[in-house]
Amino acid sequence: MTTTPVRRPWSTGRSWFCCLLAAVGLCVVCAGSVCFAQWGSFDSDDEFELSETVGLDRADSQVAAELERVKAFVADRQWNEAVASLRQTMEQSGKRLWAVTPRRFITIRDYCHLQLAALPPPALDVYRAQVDPAARQSYELGVAKGDATRLRKVVSQAFASRWADDALLALGEMALDSGDAATARTWWERILPIDPPINAPHAWLAFPDTNLDRAAVRARLVLASILEGSRSRAADELAQFERLHPNARGRLGGHDVYYAEALRKLLAASTGWPARRVSRDWPTFAGASSRTHVAPTAVDPGGVAWRVVLRKPSADATPSPSSGPGTSRVDVWSTSGPAFHPIRIGRLVFVNDARHILALKLSSGQPAWGNSAVVLAEGLGTPGRWPPSLDGTLGRPQFTLTAFDGKLYARMGSHWTGRPQRRPQGDTESFLVCIDLKSEGRLLWKTYPETGGWAFEGSPLSDGRNVYVALRRGDIRPQAHVACYDARTGRPRWRRFICAAETPAQNVHGEITHNLLTLDHGMLYYNTNLGAVAALSTDEGQVQWISLYPRRREGNLVKLAPHWGRVLNPCVYHQGLLLVAPNDSQRILALDASTGQILWQTGTQVEDVVHLLGVAEGQLIASGKRLYWIGLRRENQGRIEHVWPPAETMHPQGRGVLANRHVFFPADDRIYVFDQRSARLEKIIELRPKGVAGGNLLVADDQLLIATPHELVAIGPGATRRQTRRDSLTSSGFRPKQSTTTPYP
Repeated sequence: MTTTPVRRPWSTGRSWFCCLLAAVGLCVVCAGSVCFAQWGSFDSDDEFELSETVGLDRADSQVAAELERVKAFVADRQWNEAVASLRQTMEQSGKRLWAVTPRRFITIRDYCHLQLAALPPPALDVYRAQVDPAARQSYELGVAKGDATRLRKVVSQAFASRWADDALLALGEMALDSGDAATARTWWERILPIDPPINAPHAWLAFPDTNLDRAAVRARLVLASILEGSRSRAADELAQFERLHPNARGRLGGHDVYYAEALRKLLAASTGWPARRVSRDWPTFAGASSRTHVAPTAVDPGGVAWRVVLRKPSADATPSPSSGPGTSRVDVWSTSGPAFHPIRIGRLVFVNDARHILALKLSSGQPAWGNSAVVLAEGLGTPGRWPPSLDGTLGRPQFTLTAFDGKLYARMGSHWTGRPQRRPQGDTESFLVCIDLKSEGRLLWKTYPETGGWAFEGSPLSDGRNVYVALRRGDIRPQAHVACYDARTGRPRWRRFICAAETPAQNVHGEITHNLLTLDHGMLYYNTNLGAVAALSTDEGQVQWISLYPRRREGNLVKLAPHWGRVLNPCVYHQGLLLVAPNDSQRILALDASTGQILWQTGTQVEDVVHLLGVAEGQLIASGKRLYWIGLRRENQGRIEHVWPPAETMHPQGRGVLANRHVFFPADDRIYVFDQRSARLEKIIELRPKGVAGGNLLVADDQLLIATPHELVAIGPGATRRQTRRDSLTSSGFRPKQSTTTPYP
């Protein structure tokens, strides 16, 4: 592993301080979205400066020398030698990374494909004579059997063969038939090359010399945009198509048509199409594995329908002892909010902490099964001492869950992802659990990371076959990894290193992070918060690209800038666009999901943004101390279209939610309701008269669920306070449902 310079030479600036989060237990009562509240005495030097380097698994000097030899062979028109050298390099170092631009990296395998595709026709003929027979066989079998795996093999192993463009076309047709227009578009875009600017390198794979009907391919791109609901993009593409192919004719949708005329009619008709059916479930953080979801129902909450105590408020009253005499509380900044992020599956609601998973009936808040709401309880640490002291720790606990195909997954156990200098007594490792919802919460398996500084980040995602999770390994420069486990047994399948970089903790202080993955149609996206965003295939975890962004490397541990409070900030995937708000950047970035190219970025005025709530009405809606609407359409992409309030006068409390045509934005004592499109304030829901605090929001049918720092509250239309459960996640009164099988070790 080598390191990649990002901006300036190494700096050894480092500060030492003594801190204690102003939370003893699972949460901190504070306003906003993420909290670094510290106790204790501080050194005079509280400044930090991070190293410029981001460590990647880059190809070594031997590979670089071999690629230089290829250039020499090409210059001397030694085609056989050039092709042989490229194929050997692919075979020996294909998984290592290579920079195609100063900030964007792809695998050596894909880089060699780029070089092969750029060869002169005589050299390309030499390569194709070697690979075409096998590529043709895989293509024909793939088409005959409808086997996408064989077709993907043609693309991944013989991209510059004569059969790769046919495989790309067929893969797009298969994706479109399954209703996945966005993936179809991704395949088809690689058939028609986009010429780079003069003197710029070829930075993404595109087929070099297709003999397919270009009008047919471009017509399919317009069709995909229409079907995925990107009407603005479809209109632009159609205008370009009419200039290039005004009279082109072919088969589309099973009919012989003039492409332009048929597409024009389809685009016009799409305005009257019924809205797509949207799931009422909220199975993971942000509502979907793409990390953007709009709840389909509108709510007009009245009174409290039910409430469940998650932890006793009295636990917050006594702070942990400070680390030295004469110290006093230092409340650094408060943009945090509750740590609980419930999910909804059918008629049930689930919420967890580090030790328990709670299952409730959505209608009443009563236990989902039997007499106890706790379906899983894990004894951690020394009795009476959980959670252990968070002394000297940067960050705070978060609790998320994921449900898929009748199973529920959670990351539990120790909060720490970066080991404190003094390990608390009674602390345990983090672990993943899988419980079966069809058998009322039976534990199916439990798995731990390897020893030696490894920790699971947040809750995993699943596609039914596999479970995917972010892993962190503590070090002077913490390492970000992605791992895959068998969804049935919990056994590990693969693990991929992504990057390593310094954080403000600088291996001096303990650190709590909760990084989450994003999953969409066979691709994993990972915002590492370590200077890099990555894309991997779910198939064996092959890295597709890694893009670096400029990091904010300086700061003060006592007065951390608001952007460091972005704790739960996974990538948001929307129609081929990846939206990212790293915690080590003041900006929000938009990347092309298929190539990793940074398309645009906002200014630094959004550095207070903590949550990317999702995409609605052609806008990214984000919240921090204020609420932002950021344009995504071509004519206004990256521009802040609306912001509320104009000045930072709010006291946010938790994560808002998008529901129907509304945005719900929680404050400490009320919830503001806005129109998604116009940003007009439509309603204020007062919480104090209901005896409720602000918190993380979830819309479930006609109820608004609020996860406060201490309880889960359901507010329904015209409801009265008819049910209050005094049990809690930490209450000894709960009797957890016991597993009838032996947990997987």
